[in-house]
Amino acid sequence: MSDPDRLAGVVELSAWIAGRDDDDARGPVREDGASAASDPDADAVAPETPDEDAARSIALRALGRKAASRHELDRALERREVESEVREAVLDRLEQEGLVDDAQLAHDLAERLRERKHLGERGVAAELRRRGLDPDVLERPDDGDELERAVEAAADRRRRMGGLDDETAERRLAGFLQRRGFGGGAVRIAIERTRPRGPRFR
Repeated sequence: MSDPDRLAGVVELSAWIAGRDDDDARGPVREDGASAASDPDADAVAPETPDEDAARSIALRALGRKAASRHELDRALERREVESEVREAVLDRLEQEGLVDDAQLAHDLAERLRERKHLGERGVAAELRRRGLDPDVLERPDDGDELERAVEAAADRRRRMGGLDDETAERRLAGFLQRRGFGGGAVRIAIERTRPRGPRFR
């Protein structure tokens, strides 16, 4: 074989090898002739929605941080894109196991709000509704208990109003007690009972 023929063969072989390298780089070719590597969705895998086991783990982690209502857990699972049927099944099971108990949570929360926050019954009911709980599961407390809480809240607030004149102090105190969920009667009595006696000096 002459040198020109040998050179032509080398060039042809090199071109063939280079063409194969380009095909390998592009990846497999689909039936329509396009390179799979050029298709951005070729290797894309659709994210899987959480199944019941995964959803249960999400709910249990949430319960480990703090007591939660069924409504709050449902919203937490929804944010993690758990399907409604799966959410319902998981929450039903947690209720059956006693891990979710809205009635007990409502009682416990109401007690804390009354004792620690000195909230009136309207304030307690509003907080329960905010967390997806039904205030109607609670027994109506004694009116004397609510009035006592109102007086305690008013007395504590009065101590922080020493620099205000009586009219301004009582107007602000009334608004404060109303925002905490006390009714008009309890507010009026609490203001009267905590009103300073005797002369006031400035």
